[in-house]
Amino acid sequence: MLSLGQLISWGLVYYTFPLFVVPMTQELGWSRSLMFGALSAGLLVAGLCSIPVGAWIDRGHGRKLMTGGSLIAAVLLIVWSRVDSLPVFYALWIGLGVCQAVILYEPAFAVITRVYGPRYKQAILLMTFLGGLASTFGIPFAQLLIERIGWRPTLEVMAAVNLGVALMHWLFVPGPREEAVPIAAPTPPVEGTTKKSPLAAAVRVPAFWGLVVAFAGYGLAFSAMSFHLIPLLDDRGVPIAVVMAIIALIGPMQVVGRVLLMAGQRHITTIQLGALIYFAFPIAMTMLALGVSDVYGLILFAIIYGVANGLVTILRGMSVP
Repeated sequence: MLSLGQLISWGLVYYTFPLFVVPMTQELGWSRSLMFGALSAGLLVAGLCSIPVGAWIDRGHGRKLMTGGSLIAAVLLIVWSRVDSLPVFYALWIGLGVCQAVILYEPAFAVITRVYGPRYKQAILLMTFLGGLASTFGIPFAQLLIERIGWRPTLEVMAAVNLGVALMHWLFVPGPREEAVPIAAPTPPVEGTTKKSPLAAAVRVPAFWGLVVAFAGYGLAFSAMSFHLIPLLDDRGVPIAVVMAIIALIGPMQVVGRVLLMAGQRHITTIQLGALIYFAFPIAMTMLALGVSDVYGLILFAIIYGVANGLVTILRGMSVP
């Protein structure tokens, strides 16, 4: 059920933003750059909230956080459906950034590693397997609604769906008494030393900062592709049906990458997996930079980017523990 919640949250709260840019620009007259500024503010806030969110989950508050995040997201989507002021639009997206910090993969991974203990890898694989279809579900679903009923009623529908996700989180995310033992048993403190937090211990490890750089670089590429790929291809004159097909293809390719990893996980190390993924991203970005716009070139892009993107999600969940 937590995996189903990820499918819906990613599909509706994260991926759908670019679909509302054109109709909102036409109705409200806001520029594209101003609207993406609100999105960027939300993503910045989501990042800043990640440390306290992780600390609260470590204290066993995952159920309350994820339920509350989905509830607030539903309320903010209703506010969005009635927005006609740019400052209000920025404020609600800052709020949605806070919600993303508690309903997307990172908090879900943290809950899973606490609930499943040593079996967390299999659980993360299963969650990302289903979550990989989020864009395939969310973008066509929202686009269909926008074309049929308009962008404001579409946001109301999305809000109602997120209320259902909040109920799922409340009913199925385990509370602190239902969680498993930690992945590693705590080491007894040496006499005369003070106990350090996990973060305080991690920042002293060079590999931690390597992951910071790698994941920040990935975040840049992923955010750019998630929110600018549709306008980019539209500007190049690619028919909207082809654009939707390419976007829809990325999700299954993410799942394909995860299936391949499930089949061959015993034959590849985490370091080898990371090197393979981070070699693929520059290839995909270069294809777009060179102006690819034909169907077959875009299909190849979707395959490379989708497989790498599907694998990096698992990498983010596995490399930190």
